[in-house]
Amino acid sequence: MGTLKAANDLLILRQFEEALDLCKNELKGLPDDKRNGTLAESLSVVAVQAFAELNRWQEVLPFVQDVFGGLEKIPPQVLQLCIALHSKMQDFAPITMVTEAWLAAPQNQEAGGLTRVAEAYILLVLLPHSKFDDIRALVEGHPIITEDRRKAFLQLVEAEERSLEEREGQTSSQGADSVNKQQGAMVTVMSWIKYNMLPTRPARPVTIAVLLGVIGVVLTLTLKRRKAFLQLLW
Repeated sequence: MGTLKAANDLLILRQFEEALDLCKNELKGLPDDKRNGTLAESLSVVAVQAFAELNRWQEVLPFVQDVFGGLEKIPPQVLQLCIALHSKMQDFAPITMVTEAWLAAPQNQEAGGLTRVAEAYILLVLLPHSKFDDIRALVEGHPIITEDRRKAFLQLVEAEERSLEEREGQTSSQGADSVNKQQGAMVTVMSWIKYNMLPTRPARPVTIAVLLGVIGVVLTLTLKRRKAFLQLLW
């Protein structure tokens, strides 16, 4: 775990190339039976952040595929960050393909992991693009998603559809776009942040908690305000 701390310290000091090289070298030396362990996951999370800071985000998916031996084997925590990164960069096609393949893989049907990835995908990719039918199919097609969370997301879809219809019916001015899209769905989003964005392991690197906290703030915003918030950050 000394290497992980060193890599995380380099990230905090904004020495991104050095942090990335350290993660790559450590991961390269891990035997195959350790590739699915906590150390590989944590190192990969640091590496993803370093890639993003270096504006080399296009290398992230090939990198994690190589580390874990296939896109469908990516740990949920790592995939959540990949979804957030591609959402920020407005590069939706690759992450859509990867996430849908991951969600369909038999080995990923464990409740916690699938639910976290599905909810990140819904909130950061499907919802901003008004893919309401896709959201319904996702939450209704996976029995592993609890009934409470299924109902919450279906309510979110209904609220978003009503809001979209209202905006489309408004012709007064462009300022109508500022209508709050998530007024009736805020409980759903905040619940997701509470259960999935807060660190669950005490040893989680500080930068991971900060990044996921930022993502949590973004998820509570309307699409228009979300874009403005991201512009301030990046």
